[in-house]
Amino acid sequence: MFPRALRLTLIGLAALFILTELIGWLILRTPADPPRTLVLSNDLPGCKPEVMLKFDRIQARRFTLASEDKKPGTVRIFCLGGWGTLAMNQNDGDTWWGQLQAKLAAKGLQTEVASRGSERMPLADNLSTSMALIESLRPDILIVNAGFDDAIAQPFDYRYNAAAVAAKFVPKPPTMRDRIAAVSQIARLKRLMNARKETGLAQNSIGRTGAFQKSLTDTQEAVRRLPLVDGLSRPPGQDPIEEYRDALKAAKALADRIGATLILTGEPVLQTTSPGITEEQSFVAYVSASINADRPARTSPGWIEREVRRFADAGESFGLAENITWIDLNNRIPHDSDHFVTDVMLTDKGATVIAEALLPAVEPAVRAKSGAAGN
Repeated sequence: MFPRALRLTLIGLAALFILTELIGWLILRTPADPPRTLVLSNDLPGCKPEVMLKFDRIQARRFTLASEDKKPGTVRIFCLGGWGTLAMNQNDGDTWWGQLQAKLAAKGLQTEVASRGSERMPLADNLSTSMALIESLRPDILIVNAGFDDAIAQPFDYRYNAAAVAAKFVPKPPTMRDRIAAVSQIARLKRLMNARKETGLAQNSIGRTGAFQKSLTDTQEAVRRLPLVDGLSRPPGQDPIEEYRDALKAAKALADRIGATLILTGEPVLQTTSPGITEEQSFVAYVSASINADRPARTSPGWIEREVRRFADAGESFGLAENITWIDLNNRIPHDSDHFVTDVMLTDKGATVIAEALLPAVEPAVRAKSGAAGN
């Protein structure tokens, strides 16, 4: 038997816990994934001097989408891509997906837009990390803007493993923390406090005036010091294009599962051998390992151009075979510093071009999903 004082203490703590949970569910209602807000002050050419980023713990930006419950009469769009989709240098409304939403709104179409971009993450990994969120949001349209990271982020000693790639697309069970957060407002409040702490550290690190720009400049300088390589091939068994094709199949399977229209695009890239391209100072791409004592290497614009073209051809072939809309955005945008900040990071003007290129394909899909076809 517990001493009476100890029993009363335990009962009091249990009552306090229950009361806190009730107050949380009835009044506070902390979200399961508290949003983060980061303010960047920079002087990047072609971009706003101050950028406010709102994102969740996997760097998804929900823009006009406030909750998982879709507003009646709207079409929900989810955009998945690389650094140009992450768009840390742009406010929501200045990104290509933000401008696309504005152009659809100007035509009287109601949409909700969310996006997730990543840096140096092949499509298979990006999709695997995003699948749970995409399935929970159940978008009507899924736009995949990829190719560059699949060409550049895989090391030269890459080995294709079909079973390992397939395992990435097996749904992961919720973590214990996620299970607890699903039923406990106290757990959610702790997440909120941790999110604010993490955001505060990030704000102090890259949120200072010019810090993000300096980070990009330092990366560019470091890449320029790497050895330059060209003419390297990806032999069978070491070619990440097979993983890219698997990821496209997984994206289609996901879209079919949630009833979404899938639109595939080839990612626009600054690096090219076209005459007049002199923006080498903007390049941040490198391929890791296995060239010389496991050192990363800086690849030539010609190599990147060929690889990006090869992956775009694979995407186009897949789209044709599966009757999926394919748009090669790399052929729609001028390759210059007016439209690019780095290899794939767009200026506001570059994002406008991408939004305009996507609109003719996305608008009919939105109308079909909203029942407004022909209006």
